[in-house]
Amino acid sequence: MSAIHLAILGAGSIRCTVPVLAALATYFGERPMEITLYDADEERLDLFDRLGRVCFFSAKSTHLLKSTTDYKEALEGVDLVVVQIGENCARKYLKENRRQGFAELGRASLIEQAVDDLLRDINPTIPVMSLISDDVFYPREVYQIEDWPPQLSDEERLAVPHQVLRWVRADDYVYKILDANEHAPLKTWLNDPTSFPLINR
Repeated sequence: MSAIHLAILGAGSIRCTVPVLAALATYFGERPMEITLYDADEERLDLFDRLGRVCFFSAKSTHLLKSTTDYKEALEGVDLVVVQIGENCARKYLKENRRQGFAELGRASLIEQAVDDLLRDINPTIPVMSLISDDVFYPREVYQIEDWPPQLSDEERLAVPHQVLRWVRADDYVYKILDANEHAPLKTWLNDPTSFPLINR
């Protein structure tokens, strides 16, 4: 049975990636999954790639996980896309691919421009789920899960990378985050991509 190829765009997201990886680690669908993490920030990408491998090992998941800073590679042969682009990834992506015209943009405008670039050429028949909390315009229809993952306070955001390092180094176990995301809404969408509302704005 062929694998489902899932791409996570913006895998360096402080708010999204921990619950997304925990949900995927405990997701056991009818078909195997190949998951590609993409982010323009290589350091964050490496950190969350390592966390993903710890989560998958702990959950005895057989999903194939790989990471890339090349979004075209991430989208090659893709079946499903989760987009969670934040300001950090958007700024680094635009700096690498546009070089000008974005330095003075605010957070939402930065994200919108990066999202427009990344999603525009994806086949419209491929389901895309947005976890972006900012009010941005999408170049195509996307599904959206409201209020998941939850918003983080500034203090919580600062703590996430340190906690991820503790999980990666096995100073703390990941079982709590696996249990907390056992019934994550992302799993419902993976089973039935039409189960959430479409938005196009």
